[in-house]
Amino acid sequence: MKSAMTGISWLLILSAGTGCVSYRQVGVDEMASQQSVRLQLTAEELARHLSFADVDRRTVSGRFVDLQGDSAIFVLTTPVAHQQVILPLASIVVAERRDPDHVRSILLSSAVVGGVATLAYLGFEGNQNTDPDGPGEVIDQFAPVFRLVIPIGR
Repeated sequence: MKSAMTGISWLLILSAGTGCVSYRQVGVDEMASQQSVRLQLTAEELARHLSFADVDRRTVSGRFVDLQGDSAIFVLTTPVAHQQVILPLASIVVAERRDPDHVRSILLSSAVVGGVATLAYLGFEGNQNTDPDGPGEVIDQFAPVFRLVIPIGR
């Protein structure tokens, strides 16, 4: 049980520490190659790339590749697909660069570590298998909710 709790706490710490990012508005000419970006496009250009659009924010996400005159090359991405496109600079309303937010990552990681430490302190405090009312029969309170059986080698 303790090793499972430790594994879960490490997983939470690592996932919390890697998930905090912020977006900062920049010009397309200020972007570095392979920089992660989020773009707000004109309605016509957004309609052309609707399969890559975040409909709620009316944006597309991806990576900046290169600047070519009055156009820019981007690789638009979704969790399951990517496509290289050339976008006219006039169709880009707002360009935002994705930067890691170290302050939020540290605060979130500290909160997760503090929460896990508090749960561990409260959950493992005291002697095991002792009855608060004095000596008597010790009853194990743990009962599994479900049981998974893997039928390999039977």
